[in-house]
Amino acid sequence: MMESTQESRGFAAGIMQEFGKVSLLRRLADMSERGIMEIVRDGDEFQIRMGEDARAQFADATEMDRLKAAEARVPSSSPGWTMASMRDVFRFPGMPGNYLALADAPVKRWLRPDIEELIKPLVRPWDTGYGFMVAYDARIEVDKHYMAEALALATSWREDSGIHADAKLGSIKGADIAGVSAALISLHAKHFGCVSVAKKLFDQVSVAQSLTIWGPRAALEESISVMSGRSEPLVHAAFNALAMTSEQAKKLADHSTPLIPLLFDLGNGLILRPVSCLTRNPFTAVRTQHQWLDPRTEHAVAADREDWMREQLYGMFGGKRYIRFPGNLKLRRGGVVLTDIDAIIYDRITGDVGLFQLKWQDYSTNDVRQLQSKAANLSAELVDWSGKVKLWIEENGISALDKSLRLKQKRREAVRGVLLFAISRSSVRTQGYGVKTEAPDLAMAVWPQFVRARMEIGPSAWSMRDVHARLLEEHGQVPDVQPMPASMRVAGATLHIYDFWNRTNQTEAKAGGDALGPHGSAL
Repeated sequence: MMESTQESRGFAAGIMQEFGKVSLLRRLADMSERGIMEIVRDGDEFQIRMGEDARAQFADATEMDRLKAAEARVPSSSPGWTMASMRDVFRFPGMPGNYLALADAPVKRWLRPDIEELIKPLVRPWDTGYGFMVAYDARIEVDKHYMAEALALATSWREDSGIHADAKLGSIKGADIAGVSAALISLHAKHFGCVSVAKKLFDQVSVAQSLTIWGPRAALEESISVMSGRSEPLVHAAFNALAMTSEQAKKLADHSTPLIPLLFDLGNGLILRPVSCLTRNPFTAVRTQHQWLDPRTEHAVAADREDWMREQLYGMFGGKRYIRFPGNLKLRRGGVVLTDIDAIIYDRITGDVGLFQLKWQDYSTNDVRQLQSKAANLSAELVDWSGKVKLWIEENGISALDKSLRLKQKRREAVRGVLLFAISRSSVRTQGYGVKTEAPDLAMAVWPQFVRARMEIGPSAWSMRDVHARLLEEHGQVPDVQPMPASMRVAGATLHIYDFWNRTNQTEAKAGGDALGPHGSAL
């Protein structure tokens, strides 16, 4: 062990900064090659700006923030809704009226607004002989507070990473990964909270040194077993999936996207717990690490996504007004499957039917080549699907859908209008990656955008048609971004980077961050 000093930290930061410059240059070169960034050279001066269409990335990236803002405004911003609890929605699914229910944070009652005051008497400085770290005692109210925070984070992070509760990662399920991870996240968050409070009370405490946590793996597994309610063998298996080993660390040489696991297995019975994993979705790291161990993981994780997304979509069109068709529908031409429709919603009042294409691709990468390839594939699939559905309707007539959907004429059920939707979980404005999606009349949206549009429009007379029109209108809109210019010297040259980093709606949208990740950062 050595003492962490200002000099040692400065030396390490300097080395990391130089490595970062090299990574940035490579990234800018890739983005320039694909038309996302424009670079003009004048001697040793380089002027670097985003391409004309690249700002479209920010529209998808900010949709989660827009959804959260809309949720904070309900019901005032959503006319026609009556607020209800999730409990009542499940207990009384046939309640007459138009209801909007937002999920509460798990065990919200455990959250303490006075958490800092509760921590103060628990913390004290610890002189290791190599600098002052932090020691702290336990209190049940503090543990419950951080467990409540962890459960809320783990729930959203697991969903954002696309790991269904029933998904199999080797011998364990997504639900077990989430349970063990939530317990670990609570310990990480508690440690950070205690160190933060201790620093305010004791000037001699070194935050950088105190945030480092390590200890015996066996003891941690035993604690997590008690906290999560899982058996020790299951926790041990979960640790094998969660902890990065020295062999897996070698994979990072070819992995350009920042990856911070929940745990590092040092291979000598000790385990390292990086609190920095809380700065990004650790479930993405879990999925990536397991794919390194077993390439079949990618298929296993993706297997439940369509049903999962369909179920969530149908949850937004509940009640007797809508018919929600189970499974998908295959459209045939001459006995051969032409294409399929992932989800179908029929409005009994208007006769409109919404035909949905659901896409859940993994965009948890910042590799420019991969992102542009994914955008090109998504664009081609949406254009192809839209064209084939329109072709089938043109050849068979709109009335053919009545038979395919088994609508009842005696109930006056008949399709009067067809609305095409494409919902992608995290990215749909492919023009931001230099690929334009030409699909007239196809309303395209990322998931939080669709949820927001449905919520804001409310139970209108033509609800699906209004959502469809809103999405068509929003697709070409680009948020007002404010460049955060920077200049730097590299190998005798000066780089003037005008808008690689941007700020929009008081939220930083970093052009160099994770591509369309769960926290609103863009390519």
